[in-house]
Amino acid sequence: MMRSLLAFAVVTFSVTASAQMSPDSPMVLALRDGRASTALPESQGAHLVAQRIQRQTGSQDAVTIEYVRITRFVSQPRCGRVGYTLYQKSSNTYWAQFGGQLNICDDGAPPLRACKGSAELVRADSQCADGSFPVDTPEITASIAKAVAGGSMTGEQFKARFAPKPKKDGGTK
Repeated sequence: MMRSLLAFAVVTFSVTASAQMSPDSPMVLALRDGRASTALPESQGAHLVAQRIQRQTGSQDAVTIEYVRITRFVSQPRCGRVGYTLYQKSSNTYWAQFGGQLNICDDGAPPLRACKGSAELVRADSQCADGSFPVDTPEITASIAKAVAGGSMTGEQFKARFAPKPKKDGGTK
């Protein structure tokens, strides 16, 4: 089961991570609003993952992809780091091992990058004047290093850090 789930997650999230997203994608909405959610893709692989998770939890309710803003970048305030994971609301279970983190801007593009010897920031798909390709800025590099150093979060760690906190009136914030 784990191999099937992992294969699904790698394919789903790799495609998501490599393409520029639309400004109304869940990942961009999470950057802007703090969090967002979406259904799993309509594919046979996603359906199999959902079925296995539902069997594991004993609940037939939907499994979604949850997105949460981790940070906004100081040097590029329109950009930040967003985390994502699989989630089943009815069982209140997060599967952080099937998620990850991604740097993104509010237009759906990755953060700007720097060319060696230049203070000017350029699009990630640009080529520098010297023919080289731009690299992540120090802030982006530090963000990636922090995520890597932190290792993967367990579902309980993700829940403790990002689950909505109950309000006094019984709702969630």
